[in-house]
Amino acid sequence: MNSFLGEVAESVVLGLLEPAPLRFTAQHERDLPRVRAALRRARDGKLARTQPVNRNSFLLGCLDCTEHGPIEHLIVSYGLRHGTTTKIDGLQHMVGQAGSVGLPAGVAHAMWDHFGKRHDSEMPVFYNHLYNPINLLIDNLPLASRADRLFIEARTMSPAQIVRWLLDGGRVLFYLGENGLVKPFSLPSLLSLLNRRATQEKATGG
Repeated sequence: MNSFLGEVAESVVLGLLEPAPLRFTAQHERDLPRVRAALRRARDGKLARTQPVNRNSFLLGCLDCTEHGPIEHLIVSYGLRHGTTTKIDGLQHMVGQAGSVGLPAGVAHAMWDHFGKRHDSEMPVFYNHLYNPINLLIDNLPLASRADRLFIEARTMSPAQIVRWLLDGGRVLFYLGENGLVKPFSLPSLLSLLNRRATQEKATGG
């Protein structure tokens, strides 16, 4: 129980340091049919191409597709950085189970292949959390779990990606859909970092 409460507390604190949930506009809603159609074609990790849509239109489509279902989804999109948004023209849609969804090796390879093509290659990634006991107690903002944050640490904190971020290039961006909202998250689990450091020091006798 203490571990669970500690994870929730860390998620709340880190979430306050990250941007607020997205606000969608009428233009994003007008793009919904195009995004819905692409998401249907992209099931089971198939690469579906579409006429370019802005990042928030894509994310609204992801929320619309996953909000009321009983399973978790992972949706990877491919595009180019365009000012403050991403122009997305391809995506892959993985459907998981009630408590988890995996990243197939082929999709992971496609991500890094796209990332390496151009300096402005960008990949917004969406996945959802199901309605859960916390939602029953409070009308909470999306709460990224420790597993979520370990996932983004592994996928976004390589030296090559950090250098590209410093040079204002394209990035891998993560968004969580929960409780009817979509929120970006980017920070690693600090408690996990501290635990790993303590374990390493113990192993080396430091």
